Amino acid sequence: MNCWHCGTELIWGGDHDLDEHDYRGVGAYDIVTNLSCPNCKAYVEVYRPNLDHPDHKDESKIDVPSPTPDAPWLDKFWSDKKNSNRN
Repeated sequence: MNCWHCGTELIWGGDHDLDEHDYRGVGAYDIVTNLSCPNCKAYVEVYRPNLDHPDHKDESKIDVPSPTPDAPWLDKFWSDKKNSNRN
């Protein structure tokens, strides 16, 4: 993933599980990823929606997103999520 401001590839800082009392909403998001730009020092947080939460019920209808070469772990997440919805 590239920086919005300068186009430099962002550095992944880590993923953190969110509990149901985080400020973004009660359980509406389950993971936050932080990224930073080594060039312009921008900082980015990406929140993954909790697809079991009522606020995101429509997003759970997503079949399979296009491949994500910058974030291959998302391909596994969506594949696992799709398979779990079949049960």
